[in-house]
Amino acid sequence: MRAASEGKSFIAMAALLASLGCKVVIEHASDSARDTSRSDTTIVLSSTPTRSAPLPPPPESVKAMSHMSVSAGELADSISLPVTQSDLDALSGELMIPLPGVQASELRDTFNEKRGGGTRKHEALDILAPRGTPVLSASAGRVLKLHNSKDGGLMVYAADASDRFILMYAHLDHYADGMQDGLPLRQGQIIGYVGTTGNAPPNTPHLHFAIAHPKDVKLWWTGEAIDPRPLLQRSAAAK
Repeated sequence: MRAASEGKSFIAMAALLASLGCKVVIEHASDSARDTSRSDTTIVLSSTPTRSAPLPPPPESVKAMSHMSVSAGELADSISLPVTQSDLDALSGELMIPLPGVQASELRDTFNEKRGGGTRKHEALDILAPRGTPVLSASAGRVLKLHNSKDGGLMVYAADASDRFILMYAHLDHYADGMQDGLPLRQGQIIGYVGTTGNAPPNTPHLHFAIAHPKDVKLWWTGEAIDPRPLLQRSAAAK
């Protein structure tokens, strides 16, 4: 009888919330949207009617770009806008390989490789290079966020020239002088140096490069992962 009463009370409460325009939003408070199971789940009741669930705020220590799901790095789930072929064509036209001296033919396909013991896709491009190699801005744009995380180490999140895509550079040894949030970037500008910060193997310095398409680049921790390799190869072939 008590269970039945509680069930009726729950239904009544749900009906009341609906009548008041309340929306139930499930938020995840896990540190990593990619590397941990989402066990820290809370339910938030919002009294303001909305058409879609609000995006979660960036956690204090972002560990993965989840729907930009880059494994070293850093995005939480988000509702991203559809990416069209014309969008990708335009993006490809403005990109360059972010390490000097690297040829397009040398880029290895690491986007679909398994990480985390086979539990997730890498969803980024790893480019091996000696420690201290300058990392170049692959596109004109601006710095969105300089970030330090357990997995990605020292990272740069940047908006591309169109202000519609996020470019992420991870495992940096250190930043270039003068780097700061909001800094305008020229294509080819040095933004940092190859290293092994974060979870990169100490004896394998490399650049972890990822691209995401978010709903809004201001939400630098969100977005849908896009494979950088074919875009960089297409760009190199056109030059």
